[in-house]
Amino acid sequence: MLGGNLFSQDIDIYKKGKDDNLQTPSIPSGMSYSEFQILSRNLRLKDMLYAMVVPGYVHFKADEKATGYTLLGLRTAGYIGLGAIYYSYNKHYDANYDYGNTQDGTIDVNNYDIAFVTSLTVIFATYFYDWIHGDYKLKKKQNLIRYKYGLKVELQNTYGQINTVDIVPIASIALSF
Repeated sequence: MLGGNLFSQDIDIYKKGKDDNLQTPSIPSGMSYSEFQILSRNLRLKDMLYAMVVPGYVHFKADEKATGYTLLGLRTAGYIGLGAIYYSYNKHYDANYDYGNTQDGTIDVNNYDIAFVTSLTVIFATYFYDWIHGDYKLKKKQNLIRYKYGLKVELQNTYGQINTVDIVPIASIALSF
């Protein structure tokens, strides 16, 4: 049946190999709750769709609030610009005027065109920046946390072995020609 492979809570191109909500990972001692939250976050296709609607979504998910609010403000300004262009264009619209064309056949670029392209550029640029840079920042934070606690676990294991076994530390130099 179709219902066996269809999950309504997630939209993915690839199949998930495990259910993140049912598996309990081992948590290193000293790890804060915010670090654990960052490690358990991963970006999926649905997050890309959310980022289209909610400006700065991926940066908020990566716990980069300043960048998220900046993207929220920029994309809001882009939407306000589009709304202002639409309102102003409809207010000053003249059906008898041929917009964009001149007598010699060249295209006349007016302020509406420049503002429209600028607003659209801001909207799309903030979306792509949010998705690409937010993904980079989230993965970088996750790798730093993994490195931090991986190094602690490695050092704990090393010191634990030295303290439990009577080993005389020695130094050696190996030369090869």
